[in-house]
Amino acid sequence: MPLLVKHIDEIAREKNRDVLFVHFEEYDHEHQENNHARNALFEWLDLQNIEYFPCMGLAGEALLVSYSGDIYVDVPFDVNNPAFRTLSEYLEDEQGNMKIDGVLFYSLSLELALEIEADRANDEFDDEGFEMEYDEDEFGDQFGEGFVENIDSRPEDLSKRSLKKPNDDADDQLDDGPIGTIQ
Repeated sequence: MPLLVKHIDEIAREKNRDVLFVHFEEYDHEHQENNHARNALFEWLDLQNIEYFPCMGLAGEALLVSYSGDIYVDVPFDVNNPAFRTLSEYLEDEQGNMKIDGVLFYSLSLELALEIEADRANDEFDDEGFEMEYDEDEFGDQFGEGFVENIDSRPEDLSKRSLKKPNDDADDQLDDGPIGTIQ
């Protein structure tokens, strides 16, 4: 069953605070049993009664990525919080280096999460407040860069002019020809 996974910046805005998340460099979606460091962290978090759930990285409209195994850890980023100190001591040494290979521990500030949301909101509307359908600088013209309206106009595409086989009767095959090609 599909799972709706929130981006970490969305979680920060919902919690209205800085948030913590963990990234696993060698996450294997197909073989969950091979995620030894991840599974060990889950067991440890469960023993500590620390809540966690899957999350995506930072939200971005232009980038579509699949879930890479990241988790949000529901502990405030506060050095005076006992749960934060326990988590930090488990994951990091005294110098802040990660103790577990392939596991990266991050915080995301609420300030940055709000900036991301504001930037995205500004990008979606033009100067008069109307929603943008597309950005002409990004897509070139209405059809995009490299659109050829008539494929017959290019000599190197002569082989694509007709969809008929050599001995086909013209009445037996409907061939309006190509309308346009994105190259």
